[in-house]
Amino acid sequence: MRPAAVHPFNAVLRLAIGASLSLLLAKLTDSDNWGVFFTIGPVLLLGLLPTLNGFLLKQFVASTLMSGSTVLVYQWLGGYGPVLSLLLFGYFFWLFRLMTAGVYFVFAATALINSSIFLHFASYPGLDAGAMLENSLVANLSAMLIALSLTYLLPTAPPPARPAPPPIPVPHLLVLAALVTASFLAFQWLDLKDSLSAQASTILILLPLQFSAIVQAGLKRATGVLLGSAYAALCQVLLYNHYQQITLVLPLFFLGMLLFARAQQKEGPGSGVAFGGMTTMAIIFGQYLTPNQDMMYSALYRISSVTVAVGVMLVLATCAFYVLERRQHS
Repeated sequence: MRPAAVHPFNAVLRLAIGASLSLLLAKLTDSDNWGVFFTIGPVLLLGLLPTLNGFLLKQFVASTLMSGSTVLVYQWLGGYGPVLSLLLFGYFFWLFRLMTAGVYFVFAATALINSSIFLHFASYPGLDAGAMLENSLVANLSAMLIALSLTYLLPTAPPPARPAPPPIPVPHLLVLAALVTASFLAFQWLDLKDSLSAQASTILILLPLQFSAIVQAGLKRATGVLLGSAYAALCQVLLYNHYQQITLVLPLFFLGMLLFARAQQKEGPGSGVAFGGMTTMAIIFGQYLTPNQDMMYSALYRISSVTVAVGVMLVLATCAFYVLERRQHS
């Protein structure tokens, strides 16, 4: 079978199709407890990576295994404690160092995101860590298979070469690692077990590494979450009592992903407003579209929790980098 002709709209189609296939797979395999693992994978692979190759996919798998190891350490230490805090700080600092190298950016960035999600679930009482890691691995393997198949069937032109990232000084990376650690500890202390999107947002906005880009990413993330949550709420209004019917939900999910993917194509690559909307949809539809969950409540909760979390993180980042700059010039 020959691949389709190269067309710019192929990137939009394969992202919407890939996310929809993953949502369908999660529902068909009755993986409601781990649905976010299935829906978020294709969005990351097809929405963030400019291209797919063996090296990048190996980094994607390796980041899952590395993040799973953090859960095992978390449980071995018996949950939160001073030792875990220091280990997490060192771990996050190491990942940020890898990001600045450029070559292993995919591994480091996805490990940060996965670790945030895994540790979030690990804080649930009675969690079966083995089941979580097994489902995440199956979900990531299926996401890679779907992404590779759609990349072959719906090819696009090779992306232009990106300039090398500017060097980031070590004190700057230490601040970023401290912010991520503080985010994790805050969600643990406040026992915010149902704030997955908010916790992940505090990580995602730090990925640009530079302070000015972090502020822009925070504003875009909050806007994207607002739009994605509003679309999910609109879907439940339209479906009324039938929002558990996957045959009715899937076309609406596909349409939403199609709109956000097209918006991302217009906006440009990276984690912008449209990408925030897509990941929000993936979390709400994948994790909270279950018989005992109200998607409307989830959408409204996402808006408020992400807005507060991103706002607090931007305030902390502003204060931390201001102090750092003052010390460097003193």
